[in-house]
Amino acid sequence: MLMNGRKIASQILEEVKEQIEEKDLNPKLIIVRVGRSAEQEVFIRSKEKAGKKVGVAVDVVQLPENIPQKQLNLTLKSLSEDPSVDGILLQLPIPKHLSPYNAITHITPSKDVDVLHPYNLGRLIYGDESLAPCTPSAILTILEEYGIDLEGKNVVVVNNSILIGKPLFILLTNRFATVDVCHIKTVDLKSHTLRADIVITATGVPELIKSSMIKEGSVIVDAGISVVEGKVLGDVSKEVWPKARYITPVPGGVGPVTVAMVMRNLLHLVLSQIQKIS
Repeated sequence: MLMNGRKIASQILEEVKEQIEEKDLNPKLIIVRVGRSAEQEVFIRSKEKAGKKVGVAVDVVQLPENIPQKQLNLTLKSLSEDPSVDGILLQLPIPKHLSPYNAITHITPSKDVDVLHPYNLGRLIYGDESLAPCTPSAILTILEEYGIDLEGKNVVVVNNSILIGKPLFILLTNRFATVDVCHIKTVDLKSHTLRADIVITATGVPELIKSSMIKEGSVIVDAGISVVEGKVLGDVSKEVWPKARYITPVPGGVGPVTVAMVMRNLLHLVLSQIQKIS
């Protein structure tokens, strides 16, 4: 059965829109992009489209691919200090000569829409899920929407990044799942995925996960995205679909819900600031 991310995202965006209109808000989100890639274009267009739906102004700050770390940091710091900006998102990945950690620490935690600042991730580790990274939060939301229980389940996450794998590990273990986190150095990935009740993959390697790597009746969440000859592909080959009990398509699965979580997180940050002022 396909898990319909577009339907879930539409519901979330409608809730965000209602709150923005009810409270007469005019949120502004800044997306900082370093260089250009086809995958970035997909993500950014989706966020701009969602912003229009809910009443969020989305501006993109384009920076050159060869920008020095110091200049990127100063840009993020300046945006953080701008009272007209409610949320900032550094579009990852960034070029290899730059440190994401170094950059993200220059986004004030109260404007950190992706929830990647060490302060915000620290709160997540201690069990505060009021604000969680967008893709991990989207994955959990989809699983919950389809009534997929995580307690006691064997879950394999094929991604160990700070953007997805590491915070997702926290969210899953908070729900008492037993979690294996795999990555590019994992030996014999198939031996891990074959044991899994739930496989969550987000590598950006097209069709990495084959039918032979999945046991019958498992749940597959494909959060990978790559653009090959103009076509958007996920990590999971379509040969897996008949074997899975539930599976997210690409496109139309995790991606739309992730974008909806960006808008939900932005609303949360805006409302938190209002509460502090009042």
